[in-house]
Amino acid sequence: MSKRSIHNFIVYIPDEKCYGVTENLGAFTSLVKYNKDGIEFKVTLLNEDIIFLEDIAIGIEEEEI
Repeated sequence: MSKRSIHNFIVYIPDEKCYGVTENLGAFTSLVKYNKDGIEFKVTLLNEDIIFLEDIAIGIEEEEI
């Protein structure tokens, strides 16, 4: 059994002028969750359209090989 750490990133979304957290990081796009005006959004954004600020480890996932 192998282990891998699960990382999310705190990001800034210039078009929305708010901060969010990546839920799924891809090579070109990422699923980002953020709140604006009390409404929660989950959207896929191009990585070039967001600013990655901080890496946050949220746990360890065990995988069977």
